[in-house]
Amino acid sequence: MVEKALLEDVQDLVNLRMLLMKELGELNGSEKLFRKATEEYFTANINSPNNYTAILKVDGKVVSAGSIVFFIRPPSPGNLQGKEAYVMNMYTAFDHRKHGYSSAILKHLMQYGQKSGVNRIWLNASAAGKSLYQKHGFIEYDSEMEYVFEKIKVTKLLIERGLKGQWFLKNKKN
Repeated sequence: MVEKALLEDVQDLVNLRMLLMKELGELNGSEKLFRKATEEYFTANINSPNNYTAILKVDGKVVSAGSIVFFIRPPSPGNLQGKEAYVMNMYTAFDHRKHGYSSAILKHLMQYGQKSGVNRIWLNASAAGKSLYQKHGFIEYDSEMEYVFEKIKVTKLLIERGLKGQWFLKNKKN
């Protein structure tokens, strides 16, 4: 049964996110810093009204999770309230796939979003997840773009979080 994640579930959420990033090939030697930042994120946001994380447990262990983040944009003709949501962090542990767990999490997040007054839910899909989202009515668009800040700006953010020294030592190129 899908349920709301609680503070006591943070370590399980961190572990699932680490597996997700490893599977996507996103971890580049900064696992310790990433784990710490992920733990801080979930701890700070687990009870936020702008963030809702759903989990599914098997035998008391979290095996699948997903989050929805709410935000307000300026109104558009199709969304006069401007309230939207972004689905992220969808992941099911490898040994628990093909049981409909991700589908159950996604349906739960979509229902929660609708009850919260959202007019639009969007997401970025991995190649492996694309069919799940299409099955639930998500439409693929090619209009998204991304800008990644320079290393200097990333370093500034890490300094603000007190993590610069650890990150710099792992990523030093000079």
